[in-house]
Amino acid sequence: MTLIELLVAATIGMVVLGGAVTVMIGAVRSEPRTADKVGSIQEGRVTVERMTRELRQGVDVETAEPERLELVTLVKQSTCAGGAASSSIPCRVVYECEGGTCTRTVEEPDESAAGPTVQVVAGLSSDAIFEYTSESESEPEADPEFVEVRLSFTSREGGPVVVADGVALRNLEGSYS
Repeated sequence: MTLIELLVAATIGMVVLGGAVTVMIGAVRSEPRTADKVGSIQEGRVTVERMTRELRQGVDVETAEPERLELVTLVKQSTCAGGAASSSIPCRVVYECEGGTCTRTVEEPDESAAGPTVQVVAGLSSDAIFEYTSESESEPEADPEFVEVRLSFTSREGGPVVVADGVALRNLEGSYS
């Protein structure tokens, strides 16, 4: 090998190494943004899954608004205001979203005893998370047959993160005894 060949090989090696270091530095700098986005997506997926599970088990939708959903559904609790249990009982569940935060309250179907209000998700860019579809196109909220849950977050870099799912209400006015 000549000295010129060694210098050319060293120069090419340095260029390749410099490119690899640049890519690695870019990946390390973008990691917090990526982790934030992944965290928002995971939180949204868990929340949407919980809401749609309760909707699938729902037997009566009482209030259907873009920011509020009240339904009687089956929940695994010993009493509607109590702790967890192995069997399900009918309870009234209220989801309410305002100020970028959604809360969930479980109470007796006749609204007599309510459990604590629990924050379900925060950091939403829109409080209107429920969308309804029914045979009555003029007033879908009156008797919804399909409910879509759409959680929209804003990531650190300003881009939207949207997690959505929908469910057909197949148990409406059914028996839950």
